[in-house]
Amino acid sequence: MPSPSPWRNAFFLLFVGAAFVSNTGTWLFNVAAGWLMTDLGGSALSVSLVQTANLLPLVLLAVPAGTLGDLGDRRRILLITQSALIAVNAVFAYLVQGELATAEWLLAFTLLNGVGTAISAPLITAVIPQLVARDRLSTAMSIGGISFNSARAIGPILCGWLITAYGMALPFWIDAVSFAAVVAVIFFWSDDRHRDGNMPPRVFQFAMGDSLRFLRYTPALYNSVLRAILFFMGAGALWALLPLVAKEQLSGDASLYGYLVGAVGIGAVVSGLAYDEIAAWIGGSNRLTVLTSVLFGGCLVGLALAPAPAWAYPACALAGVCWQLAFTSLISSAQYALPKWFGVRGMAYYFMAMGLSLALGSALWGWLADTLSLATAHFVAAGVCLVTAVIGRRFPLDQAKGADLEAFTQYPELHVPAGEGEDPGGMLLIRNRYEIDPEHVGELRKRLLKLRNKRYRSGSLRWHLYQALETNGTATVVESYAEIKYTALHRHDERITQADSAALEEFSKWLENSGGQCNQEVLEEVTE
Repeated sequence: MPSPSPWRNAFFLLFVGAAFVSNTGTWLFNVAAGWLMTDLGGSALSVSLVQTANLLPLVLLAVPAGTLGDLGDRRRILLITQSALIAVNAVFAYLVQGELATAEWLLAFTLLNGVGTAISAPLITAVIPQLVARDRLSTAMSIGGISFNSARAIGPILCGWLITAYGMALPFWIDAVSFAAVVAVIFFWSDDRHRDGNMPPRVFQFAMGDSLRFLRYTPALYNSVLRAILFFMGAGALWALLPLVAKEQLSGDASLYGYLVGAVGIGAVVSGLAYDEIAAWIGGSNRLTVLTSVLFGGCLVGLALAPAPAWAYPACALAGVCWQLAFTSLISSAQYALPKWFGVRGMAYYFMAMGLSLALGSALWGWLADTLSLATAHFVAAGVCLVTAVIGRRFPLDQAKGADLEAFTQYPELHVPAGEGEDPGGMLLIRNRYEIDPEHVGELRKRLLKLRNKRYRSGSLRWHLYQALETNGTATVVESYAEIKYTALHRHDERITQADSAALEEFSKWLENSGGQCNQEVLEEVTE
């Protein structure tokens, strides 16, 4: 029986509403910052560096922040970061109002704003699976996308009007206040995961290593991350160059810039409302992402050739449609691959990939606009969109869409010996010795290689496979891997999913039916 729709989940809708208010404020900041840089006489590279400064912290801090979010209290972290953003943006609004803001101050405070976003964005996204059932996740992500893009549609238009009517400072003041909406809602939310309040430093270190192994050995996740890098590299030219399109190419003011960004948001909202139907009609996320990348390239060409705003608005609206469809496909594919205990770290890799692609792309498109021309930068970015669309077909999405990633809870409870819970050091070496008929050795190796990913995802290290010489008509294959003691004692109730457990059970049945047997040996590291 299908679970209730997210549209009937009151707290989820309240959370999305708070995110809408906060995102509207963020778009006020983004649009005002981009326009302020043009007013300060910045070059095309300087204007594009506003986006780079906003996204660079996401690249550098997303994974450590994601690890902290998975191990710590997400509620507390969000309350701290959102409150800090209120203070940071209020200070910058004061500088703008006093006409003290310079290009250097603008980039510095944009960087600080990006730090707050780098810490909070993966956490906010990872909260959604805690609020809705897994079979409703794509719908919930689409609703979140509608909220985000509604803010994108309203915020820029509102920003242009506020700057024209009341001056440059007011959008920054409103942005500072907007973060209070998330603070108010998160204050009444309870993080229902198991978490460690006082985290030993080495646990944080091991969790970072676990996250890298999880990414490497989870194709459903790294395919989504790679596709994000490919899509956003070319698509980022839209945001990097749009202030220059409005001011230089179309000879407009802040209002025109706001309307152009608003057109992108309107297109995104419309496509977000019909995402499920569009994806089904196109034939799934893989085809949809390729198509949107190609169409996005066409939108960039349209912007480069637009002689007047009337030509630019449709190009921006269609770009918004493509952006939202691709974004929802990519982030949903990543979410499908993530169990609850890895949700923030997994989202951190996704946002890091997106931020890296957008940050590097923004600097590149600004440099090209300065060196060659604004139109040439758009044309090159469009070509990148076409090339990455072709490359992206090699990395299929939604590989874990039907997987059951709930924790497997039928393992016997493991007890931490006295004193060991305080120090996660030391290693355990596990050796699984398989004895089987020689005709089944090839199949055994194939099946064990498939299990390797599951071992690594559950915290194992240094996986190896050995084959002994055949004796007395019996073949021997030895699988060995190491585990950190602390991880070994806790992973069964936190890191083994129902899907992985089913795969292990299927392997055991195959081994039994093939006449094979397994003897396990566990060796403890001896330290002086």
